[in-house]
Amino acid sequence: MAQGNKFKKSGGGGSSSSSSSLSAKQRKKSVAAMKKQQRKQALTASKGRRTIQAKGRKLVESKPIQNATKAINKKNEILASAKAVAAGNTFFLNEIKEKGNKEIHRMNQSKVKKETGSNKLSSRLKKQLRKMGRDV
Repeated sequence: MAQGNKFKKSGGGGSSSSSSSLSAKQRKKSVAAMKKQQRKQALTASKGRRTIQAKGRKLVESKPIQNATKAINKKNEILASAKAVAAGNTFFLNEIKEKGNKEIHRMNQSKVKKETGSNKLSSRLKKQLRKMGRDV
């Protein structure tokens, strides 16, 4: 059988002269290769997501997007907290609870304001004419 050497342990790298020449090759890298390797290591994060900070024009373009995203997230958090508080669940985060209560109060006020306003067609038309500057 040709597979007789299947269980024979190998010496690792062959003769000792080839392993010493291999390590010599690893030590002698060009300056450009070293710089390239350092750049590659700097760009790749060791753990987690890879994040590279924006510079110049991209930074200026991304700031409004980031601000809009933050505002949307804040509004969504307030609405979610208002729903959670209104549902009657026990809530332990006081800051979010207060924001939720304020949002509920604000929504109720706007609803009452809409309901108590003039709901008849004639009064609404008169109100629009007054806004345009016509005396009625």
